[in-house]
Amino acid sequence: MPPSKSSNTVSQSTQEWLNQLSLHELETNTDAVFARLRRESPMAYIPAINAWVASTWALCSEIAHNAELFVGGTSPVHERVFGTQHVLGAEGDEHRRLRQTIDPALRPRAFSARLETHVRPAAKAQIEHLREQGSAELMADYFEPISVRSVGDVLGFTEVSADTLRRWFHGLSSGIANLGMDEEGNFLNPAGFAAADTAIAEIRTVVDALAGSSNPKDEGVVSHWLYDGMPEGQTRPLDDLMPSLHVLLLGGLQEPGHACGSTFLGLNTRPDLLTRVRDETQLISKAIIEGLRWISPIFSGTSRLAADDNTITGGDFEGMQTVWLAYGSANRDETEFDDPDSYDLDRAAHRHLAFGLGRHVCSGAAFAPQVARIALEELFAAFPAVRLDPDHETDVWGWIFRGPRELAAIW
Repeated sequence: MPPSKSSNTVSQSTQEWLNQLSLHELETNTDAVFARLRRESPMAYIPAINAWVASTWALCSEIAHNAELFVGGTSPVHERVFGTQHVLGAEGDEHRRLRQTIDPALRPRAFSARLETHVRPAAKAQIEHLREQGSAELMADYFEPISVRSVGDVLGFTEVSADTLRRWFHGLSSGIANLGMDEEGNFLNPAGFAAADTAIAEIRTVVDALAGSSNPKDEGVVSHWLYDGMPEGQTRPLDDLMPSLHVLLLGGLQEPGHACGSTFLGLNTRPDLLTRVRDETQLISKAIIEGLRWISPIFSGTSRLAADDNTITGGDFEGMQTVWLAYGSANRDETEFDDPDSYDLDRAAHRHLAFGLGRHVCSGAAFAPQVARIALEELFAAFPAVRLDPDHETDVWGWIFRGPRELAAIW
């Protein structure tokens, strides 16, 4: 059963608000909800999701580093969508084994050459499609296609179209966002997993084909995972691979594109910043860092389990309860950042938590910003006057994965 209160100090009015807080409000009124959580209940139990949420920099950092009291980044919705056991939930030797398979291809030494031989040509090709249109919805027409193509190729899905990769991402994302639960731990909308289930079935078909290839070894993560260290003609069991591959596809496919979206939207809050970055392209990397802080794409995409009953962070945890780490909220923590709700290119240097921290830090933390940098370099070079269309509003959505749904642009 859920706890009767969110912390030892929460007021009655705050508790009533938490009891009524809906999944819809978390998704659509995210910034205001998390600002109130940081003020009134930094460690809060939210009945609508049957889980705890840590919303401040200090709490997210403490939990992420406390491997004894908070283990494995998993939750019921992770298990329902991804399966088990996956890299977010693994610990110890199993976690190290999975990371040793995933991480090498996503280290700078491994991908640096690929940036110019694969990522930039993909961006240039997408730019030519935009030239023909004269205007664009940048998320669907530019940022996401480059993102999924770049990440898909690193994983080894070179034969899978960008449209299919985008559909996989959106299907998996809709599944992870479908985490409304009752107090007994039952999902309120079982049909909401349909798109994710379809994506997972298609992914398995592609991986089955890779495993059965007559010339299987390529430079992709999946190929190395299947074949490295195995006897001739044998692969590792696919069931061992698939849950972590689902994690990589969901987190990886969206990160570069949504980093671009957050940055472009942030620059458009002040036209002088947009002009500066367009004219001084060496500022693009700095602009991306601030974009990732301002709207973190993986806002609350990771979680931990309370290993045992404890009250170390102010919550009355019961063993194995889910605790979501709202890194996107931590990145707007007023005790860490001045004027955190503003996009500020000249902000004093301060690390962000958009890729998490500790042993479960995102494997793509180095790769994603470089893909985003190239995408923005090519966009500004091709269309110096590119800007948001003032006749279209921009909707930023989500508290698990967060970003602008559309960016209508003109030039």
